[in-house]
Amino acid sequence: MGKKAGSKKLKRTMSPSFWQIERKTKRFVTKPSSGSHPSKLSIPLTVLIRDILKLTKTYSETKIIIRDGQVKVDSRIRKDPNYPVGLMDVVEIIKTDSVYRLVPSKNMLTPIIIPANEKDVKLCKIINKISIDKDNFQYSFHDGRTMQINSTTNVPVGSTLKIELPSQKVEKIIELKTNNLVVLTGGQNKGLIGTIKDIKKSSFSRPTMIDIIADNRTIEVKQELVMAIGEKTSEITLQGDE
Repeated sequence: MGKKAGSKKLKRTMSPSFWQIERKTKRFVTKPSSGSHPSKLSIPLTVLIRDILKLTKTYSETKIIIRDGQVKVDSRIRKDPNYPVGLMDVVEIIKTDSVYRLVPSKNMLTPIIIPANEKDVKLCKIINKISIDKDNFQYSFHDGRTMQINSTTNVPVGSTLKIELPSQKVEKIIELKTNNLVVLTGGQNKGLIGTIKDIKKSSFSRPTMIDIIADNRTIEVKQELVMAIGEKTSEITLQGDE
């Protein structure tokens, strides 16, 4: 009988650079399962816990902890050792009572320790919306989740919703507009936090571009590389201790 799926292993030399793993000690590493984030923009739970956070030493030890229900992602227990975690996901290690959020950085994604009162809060960027009927829109978010919202609350694509986990109750809508605070999620300046100065509408040959003031300079980036995080201040912790 033939295989029903591809290999669950990945050569370490071919893994994304932001995984920050040793590439010459062993030949293979586990790759992310299919899930909420694209494989090129996510980290398997096993790699996160063992290689990046260094909370365990072996795959077997890590797998036992995960399958024992000791790990939550976005306030839900995940028992798949290769479950993919990505941008803004909240990872809670119950055994050590520690909570991390994956935030954008120069290395693409970096886990930082966050306060306990933020473990049930997440920012989700709207990447698409469709009309279900005259009373409802369905919104799609960067982390794969979808949500229906009454059409009286018509939220533009590109906006960010601050939601409560795991209920998905909307606590706040943060639009991409002048003077709001944003973080760059891609490009050479990823991880940089700044304020929107101007939004240039798209044309036939040019996508929507946003001018951002950060580090005392103005940066022009595509809208798809920007995520709104607050008005005057960020709604969540995005920078860890140095």
